[in-house]
Amino acid sequence: MSKKSAILILLFAFVSKLLNAKSLPMTEQLMQQGKIYAVIAIVGVILLGVFAFLFYLERRLRNLEQEIKK
Repeated sequence: MSKKSAILILLFAFVSKLLNAKSLPMTEQLMQQGKIYAVIAIVGVILLGVFAFLFYLERRLRNLEQEIKK
């Protein structure tokens, strides 16, 4: 199994767990005030930044490995 498919399986498992989670009083309050969308946006931006950094790091490591092999 490749790394990408393993990551996708873990991501789908995580998302399915989130969709089945019970609502907390804090989330209900944030939804009533309309602030939940800001929280989701911030978490999304943070995750996007982490994934972008990991992708960048993987590319640099691959380039360094190729230089070492030469």
